[in-house]
Amino acid sequence: MKTLAKALIQTAAFLELSGDDVVSPDDAVRALEDIAHTLQSASPEELAAVRDALQELAAEERAGFARADVLRFYEQFFESIGVTV
Repeated sequence: MKTLAKALIQTAAFLELSGDDVVSPDDAVRALEDIAHTLQSASPEELAAVRDALQELAAEERAGFARADVLRFYEQFFESIGVTV
């Protein structure tokens, strides 16, 4: 389940962090809202997988390029989508 969670998070990060010349801002917002809406009904086990994936992705980012915007996205993911874990 963690692999699927990582794919979801990486897709959300791409939508959030890409420039307007890469992804239409309106389309990105709609897609991110859809992701947030879906995750708000996730089971505790699914949210735990997302949390674990976020921690793993953040550790991988710190070990590599350590891009501040990506780390901030991972750290604030649940808050930004309105999900309490």
